[in-house]
Amino acid sequence: MAVQNKSNVPIGTVLEGKFRITREIGRGGMAAVYEAENIDIGKRVAVKVLAAELITSRVVRERFIREARAASAVRSPHICDVYDSGMFEERPFLVMELLEGESLYDMLTRLRRLDLPTVLSVATQTSRGLGKAHEANIVHRDLKPENIFVSKDEDGGLIVKLLDFGLAKFYEPTNDGDPKTVRLTREGALFGTPAYMSPEQARGHGEVDHRSDLWALGCIVYECLTGQTVWSVEQGVAMILAQVASAPLPRPSRIRPDLTRSFDAWFNRALDRDPAKRYQTARELTDALETALEPEEEAPSVGGRGREPSIHTEAEAVELDQLLAKPSERHPAPDPVLSPDSGDGVTPEPVVAQERSTSGLPALFAAALVVIGGYALWLQVLHPAGEVDRTVRATRPVASTSARVEPKVRVQRDPDTEPFAVLMREGQGLFAKNPAAALEKLKAAYALGAPSPARSLLSHASVAVEEATRGGCKVVAIARPRPYPIEQPASVPALIRTSEGALLAWVDNHADPKRRQAHVLLLDDALRRGGDPLAITPEANNVQDLELYQFGDKVTLVYTDDGKQPGIYTRQLGLDGRIASPAVRVSKAKPVDHRVVLVPAADNARYLVWLEQIEAGGSDVMIAKLGPALDTLDEPKRLTALPPIKGLSERAQGLSATIVKGNLEVTFALELPGTRSEVMLLTTPLSLLASSKDAQRVGSRSGGAPPIVGTLRSVAKVVGRIPDPRLSCENEGCLVTWDEEKGGAFIAFLEHGRTQPLWHRAFAQKGARPVLGGDAAAMALAWFEDSRLRLATVGRDGLGTPSIVNRVNGLQPHPAVARGTKPGEWLVAWRDYEAGHLELFALRAECP
Repeated sequence: MAVQNKSNVPIGTVLEGKFRITREIGRGGMAAVYEAENIDIGKRVAVKVLAAELITSRVVRERFIREARAASAVRSPHICDVYDSGMFEERPFLVMELLEGESLYDMLTRLRRLDLPTVLSVATQTSRGLGKAHEANIVHRDLKPENIFVSKDEDGGLIVKLLDFGLAKFYEPTNDGDPKTVRLTREGALFGTPAYMSPEQARGHGEVDHRSDLWALGCIVYECLTGQTVWSVEQGVAMILAQVASAPLPRPSRIRPDLTRSFDAWFNRALDRDPAKRYQTARELTDALETALEPEEEAPSVGGRGREPSIHTEAEAVELDQLLAKPSERHPAPDPVLSPDSGDGVTPEPVVAQERSTSGLPALFAAALVVIGGYALWLQVLHPAGEVDRTVRATRPVASTSARVEPKVRVQRDPDTEPFAVLMREGQGLFAKNPAAALEKLKAAYALGAPSPARSLLSHASVAVEEATRGGCKVVAIARPRPYPIEQPASVPALIRTSEGALLAWVDNHADPKRRQAHVLLLDDALRRGGDPLAITPEANNVQDLELYQFGDKVTLVYTDDGKQPGIYTRQLGLDGRIASPAVRVSKAKPVDHRVVLVPAADNARYLVWLEQIEAGGSDVMIAKLGPALDTLDEPKRLTALPPIKGLSERAQGLSATIVKGNLEVTFALELPGTRSEVMLLTTPLSLLASSKDAQRVGSRSGGAPPIVGTLRSVAKVVGRIPDPRLSCENEGCLVTWDEEKGGAFIAFLEHGRTQPLWHRAFAQKGARPVLGGDAAAMALAWFEDSRLRLATVGRDGLGTPSIVNRVNGLQPHPAVARGTKPGEWLVAWRDYEAGHLELFALRAECP
């Protein structure tokens, strides 16, 4: 079990008459880090104090002092300075440079993977710090994203600094003959983080040199570009070591297609198991990386500048193809653990399952019997989970004296790294297992002076926790997903669940005040965003409505644009929300209410359905069949020819559709003269759509053709405001729900083939905006009532017990409901007010 660091240094304590402790910044199993002030000159610094529980461990004390010796032995703008050391109640402490920013691990957690210029800048600056250390005969031995700190200079340029030289090794023989030094640097103990260890380091060999750091930097570059670690870390230390010894390398370009073949070769050489065949210096490695990241057509020819990767012939390229691992599957980034007690061991990222060779395994496992014991010592005593191995963030920028680094990368101040945002994220992470502790985190975030986002999330979370005690559906995740600085009003949300996580989409103009764009966020299980919003309609000018649908390994986006090229558009996205195809203009029509529904058919076809005003005083149901490229296979068809009525602008409004048992089912509201309307259900056999005759006859209204393709049934008559009905079907029939101005919320069940509803009931006297989610296997109903968001399971035989799952202000648009990953799990997104603007919220609930 990891050592628990329970000791602290009281605020206001003056260490050795010089450094006054002002606040605690972070805490882990080995040490606590404080912000302090040099009382002589007023300089703010970070003070790292060894935990009182560990002062009896000679090995730990030696490692602690070794960090100061190693860092102070090298002068580099890319290594965190150690200014001083001392003792406090027999506990050693280090006085270090106080930085602002985040670790590379935290950056990757937020962004999942980085762009090429940023990766090159991080790698170049890291290599410069390593190069200085290597010139002083120091090997870091624990290079990983947690120990690379990303800050910025006064102009916003990216600055990288190396942290934690506690495992640093002076790899040339020393003259002092100190047996402690020999023991720490020459024994066959396993030091470092397994996922970034070189093969010689994993075997516990004493001859580890600077080329182990270069191996680790190669692993880090790969992780920055692909969003995943090189080796699978899910099966324990022994399997990581086995992979390091003999598993095939993954091929980066198969995971990230914009990487070149030259980069594949660079990576193959950076992680060559023979140290003599790797890059021999940090400068050589990053010079080659710069070339490898250039576009293929711009890469220098073989033999140029002596910096080419190691593949020079087609035969070698074929051999490399055979050597590298099978294509990777893309996985979501791990949940960041941002509390001071976050784990400091192996980065827990899922990665590609790889083919593993058995050559070298017998020797590896023989060595593992020795080194696992050393690793246990390292993990539990020298480097326990929760240790703070990073110089933590200040609350305001610290001027840097570092020279500017080329290529220059601008880094905007990230609101997610603000203390209140970190606490909010921690609270979200705790919500499923410890709601009370989650609320305390959110209260602390609010107390830090971020009233709008912190207060609104705290308010919504409090309702979820309070209502959970009354049984029914239990909220296990809560979110205010959009980035905190965005205050532009959000549209109605769209929400689906993919294997990559929950995808939340909406429309706003935060990126460009003159253009309404659709954006998407990928959320983890705690509904925390993994990065910035992705613009998914960059060509559009005035997006009005959007929907998301998953088909296989792609997500289809459907939206309407009222801009320079108005119409209905489709586009494919990846399961992570990234754009995967060009936008296709399916129709130039302007749909009524901008609502368009995409429905799949059994033959893998897809149909777009919308309401369109064909002539004054009328609007009708239209349908278009889409091909594999999301383009229309034929001209859109008109399924109804409702007679126009003078004085009415649009007869049909509010559309919902699905396909079940070979029929297209469409529900809409039909406006009648006066203040009356009618909820309708149109059933059209797909066989009628295979031939265009019926649709053409309706469109022309000639030859006495009926005005409907299929069967049109009345579900309910409504007085007052025109309803906006929603539909979901299963094998026995269809559920239709809607709200009425004075009667509340209603639901009806219509059996297939029958004219009248099987049952029809009001389920919420003050209910509004009811919406159905799910499919034939399971359905749920969400609605607003008495300023509360309610959720219930629903089926042929009626509603389950309604549960209050959150709150809402005003009459908001319909929420979005989607199935989760397991039975009884539901995702809900809705819009609510926050400090005068319209904001999005989301939750994950488990219903019995």
